[in-house]
Amino acid sequence: MKKIVSTILSAAMVASLAMPVAIGVSGTAEAAGKKFCKAWAKKKADKKSSKKVVKNMVGLGIAGALVGSALGGKKTTVAGAAIGAGSGMVYGGSKWDNYYWSYYDYCRTEM
Repeated sequence: MKKIVSTILSAAMVASLAMPVAIGVSGTAEAAGKKFCKAWAKKKADKKSSKKVVKNMVGLGIAGALVGSALGGKKTTVAGAAIGAGSGMVYGGSKWDNYYWSYYDYCRTEM
């Protein structure tokens, strides 16, 4: 009888030790690989920054045209629009690096 109780207790202890390991393995999240995250982050950053570039070019181009119109004639309006659109393109494109690293970090930690 003592041997049966000892065997049952041993089996229960082994089972109780194995259960957290099994639960932990299925409950942990694996981070995505570096190669995947680099490609995914580049794609997402390209998409987001291209939208920002267009919005900034249009918005700052209009603003530049209005300033140029207020300062002078037709040439000043066109020059203001060109300068504003160019500034919008540079500003929107400069955000790409920020977007890339944000998406990359998200991919490596959350995906």
